[in-house]
Amino acid sequence: MGRLSEAASLVKKTIVTMRDEGFDAVLYKMKSKKDDAPEYDYPRWILRNEKDESILKTEKLESNPFFSVVIPCYNVDDTMLRACLDSVLEQTYRKFELVLVDDASTMPSVKATLKEYGERNCGVKVKVVYREVNGNISLATNDGIMAAEGEFVALCDCDDLYAPNALFEVAKLLDKNPDLDMVYTDEDKIDEYGMERRDPFFKPDWSPETFMSYMYPCHLSVYRRSVLTDIGMERKGFEGAQDYDLLLRVMEKTDRIGHVPKILYHWRMRKESTSSDMQAKPYVLEATRKAKEEALLRRGLKGHLELIEDVSQYRVVYEPQGNPLCSVIIPSKDNVKVLSQCLNSIVNMTDYGNYEIVVVDNGSNDENRAKAKKLIAGLDSPEHKVSYVYEKSQFNFSYMCNLGAKHAKGDYFLFLNDDIEITDRVKQNPHITDVRGWMTRLLGQAQVSYTGAVGAKLYYPGGIIFQHAGVVNYGIGPGHAFYGLPDDTNYYYGRNLLDYNFSVVTGACLMVRRDRFYEAGGFDEDLAVAYNDVALCFSLIEKGYHNVLRNDVALVHHESVSRGMDAESEAKEQRRKREMAKLYDKHPLFAKGYDPCYNPNLSGDRNTFV
Repeated sequence: MGRLSEAASLVKKTIVTMRDEGFDAVLYKMKSKKDDAPEYDYPRWILRNEKDESILKTEKLESNPFFSVVIPCYNVDDTMLRACLDSVLEQTYRKFELVLVDDASTMPSVKATLKEYGERNCGVKVKVVYREVNGNISLATNDGIMAAEGEFVALCDCDDLYAPNALFEVAKLLDKNPDLDMVYTDEDKIDEYGMERRDPFFKPDWSPETFMSYMYPCHLSVYRRSVLTDIGMERKGFEGAQDYDLLLRVMEKTDRIGHVPKILYHWRMRKESTSSDMQAKPYVLEATRKAKEEALLRRGLKGHLELIEDVSQYRVVYEPQGNPLCSVIIPSKDNVKVLSQCLNSIVNMTDYGNYEIVVVDNGSNDENRAKAKKLIAGLDSPEHKVSYVYEKSQFNFSYMCNLGAKHAKGDYFLFLNDDIEITDRVKQNPHITDVRGWMTRLLGQAQVSYTGAVGAKLYYPGGIIFQHAGVVNYGIGPGHAFYGLPDDTNYYYGRNLLDYNFSVVTGACLMVRRDRFYEAGGFDEDLAVAYNDVALCFSLIEKGYHNVLRNDVALVHHESVSRGMDAESEAKEQRRKREMAKLYDKHPLFAKGYDPCYNPNLSGDRNTFV
């Protein structure tokens, strides 16, 4: 029975993949299955990716940036301290200095070891600063920055380890992008004895809303020293979240932030460390809350924080500024029963007051057209205008959305499928606490200066099974993250709990500011059925905006009630392939699987990221 059950499951997964991603995706996954490692088989990944000694060799660079590695020290175990210092001094890239700051340690071994390293011939300059009074990590770090001579400051905790090629990989990125003001890398964790590496964190490229959720850049962080001094460096009173507060202020000065997608930092796991458990230092949570609230005030943004206990983080909920009109644009044809469910759920389950609804019909028959007009007339009111645009034409989703936008009067467009329902049933997920505030939350996010498109997560009817939780641009083409999985666990660093930047959010529920929609060229009418939402999101990224998935907004999607599934026939499958080819012809940056919100070390075909 076990083998029969496995076979049935495999058949079901194959059908789902064929339906949603096409036959080429099925072939790709079958081919790669034989090489699959067990989930989170990190030792095997290390062997595959770090065994080649050539990765430790340097190459000639034009700029050769000079780094100051700043390490504040306080009462650290001598074995860990020496391992840390040796990992920095053994760097393959040699244009750096080491700045050590003793924060008035009471353990004699700390001063003795720092003195030894300061006097040792290490091949690079080693400076040691001794503080007379303990000032905690913020002031100790600032003393190190003030003593630094490098153009860039690289931070390191006194019990952690640099990979041998850490500074070279950062220097190489700065050589290619000399205007960068901050660079971060991927990281993993190492046990107290320095023997076992685990929990790799493969991060996205700079993602400002992901950062507003939590301090994902973390280690290794390298800053242009002039930027740090301009903002006043680290602030006392934010201990435990001092680096988070620092980068919050840095991002208000610059968005020139780069990422090296390689494991270059090993974070020591100790019982009292946040690398083991956020709850190990409860004051970290309070400092993080304070840093976020002050960031909202500095930026002139209205908002509040909500604690997500499962991940010990505060969500930022942006509240709409002013009272802008939001135009809800809904394409629909011969689908009055479903349309009625959608419209009534909007009217009955929305707490935001200033919206209009524009229904776009591309050719319902006379009977359904009459029903639709009657439905809309019954819902139209002075408070919420509901209009009906009828234009008989061949189905083209992009054209219908663009036509709705032309008739819309709002400053913000919310494109919504007619098979979407806003319902209290999503409260089966305890993290969804404000169902009626769905539009308010999307709108508040859409008003943030760097935001492009904003999406919500979508469930299949009857439960909390994902239909949509962001789209990843895999090498085989765009695919839904966590598709078909239950929203009852923490997927890859809270991707379904915290609010994340995704390269693409589905057009089934997509909000965007009016002027940014037109700046991006609207929906591409050459993509009549598939990938038009992907193309719009790609265009917004190309214009410098960041698309966001709000995981605090969940709607029900009665998927493909309107027009059926794409893979029902060979003709539809061929059309899908043609439209995907058009997508990448028009957006070559994203060809071959480039996705700034998805690390290239993560799985190329699993919807669980690993």
